[in-house]
Amino acid sequence: MHADDREILRLISKCREMGDVSKKTKLLEYINQLLPLESRIRRPSLITSDGIDNLLSWIEVKISPPIYGLATP
Repeated sequence: MHADDREILRLISKCREMGDVSKKTKLLEYINQLLPLESRIRRPSLITSDGIDNLLSWIEVKISPPIYGLATP
């Protein structure tokens, strides 16, 4: 895992703790900009806190190393 990935995971954790949807949305946009172009998400114009959490989970899965070698190379 790269240092950039660790920073993104740290920001994801911070974003999940926020209660203000507007601030969560801004942090999600920032996180999205840190991702490689091919991994960036297209978020809907209207989004809820739960929707943001779902997108954060998707990002986590994309950048996290495989667990217990279950992923195929």
